[in-house]
Amino acid sequence: MNTEWILTLETSVTHATLVLARGREIFDQRAFSSERSQECDLFAPLKSILAGLPEAQRLSRIIVGTGPGSYNGARVGIATAQAIAQTHGCRVAGLCSFEGVPGVSENETLWAVGDARRGSYFLMPVIEGRAQIPPLLLEENDFLARLGECEGPKVTFESPTRLPEGVDCTETHSTAEGLLKSWLARSPEEQEILLNTPTEAFYLRPPHITKSKKSPRSHPF
Repeated sequence: MNTEWILTLETSVTHATLVLARGREIFDQRAFSSERSQECDLFAPLKSILAGLPEAQRLSRIIVGTGPGSYNGARVGIATAQAIAQTHGCRVAGLCSFEGVPGVSENETLWAVGDARRGSYFLMPVIEGRAQIPPLLLEENDFLARLGECEGPKVTFESPTRLPEGVDCTETHSTAEGLLKSWLARSPEEQEILLNTPTEAFYLRPPHITKSKKSPRSHPF
C-alpha cells in the first residue's frame, strides 16, 4: 500500500481547492473562493487540512497548479507549497492548471484557450491529460483560423465573452483533485523530472516593462 502523503494546492483559479491524499486515496479536502486576496484566504483552510495529517507523519510530495489563471493566486500557491516543503523535507512539483480540469482525461484532445491580452489569444492542446507547453499566441484572425481546425472540446478559465464573437467555448476551472489525478497518472520517471524542474507561475509571455526614457549614466568600469 502506498503510504505517501501528498498535498495538492490549486489557487490559480477563483474557486481554489486543497486536497490531502494518502497515495491515491483522498484523505481530506477544502475549498474557498477568492478573487484577489488568496494570500489571506488560503491559510485558514490550509491550516485545517494540515491539522488532519496524522501525528508524526510528514508530507512526501506537494503538487501545485501553476496557471495560467490568476498570476497572483499561482504565486501564492507556489510560495506556500515551497514553505511547507521546507518544513516537511519534501519536494514540490508544478502542473499546468488545465491538467486539473474536470474530465480532461476523458478526451483524447482538449483545447485550452484564452485572452492573452494586447490583442492576442492563446491556444494550447491538452493531449490525454497532458498540457502541450508552450501555448500558441495568435492574433485574432489567425486564432480563429487555427481554432476552426481543432477537433475536440474548447475550454477557458475566463468568461467566453473575452474571446472573439462566435467562438464555441466552455468556461471551466481547475481542481486540486484533478491535478492529483494528473500527477498519479505519470510514471515515476516523469514525476522525477517534474520534481527536478523549478516551479514557476505560468505566464504566456514575459511581463510588459516600460523602459526608462532617461539616458543611462556612464560607468567608470
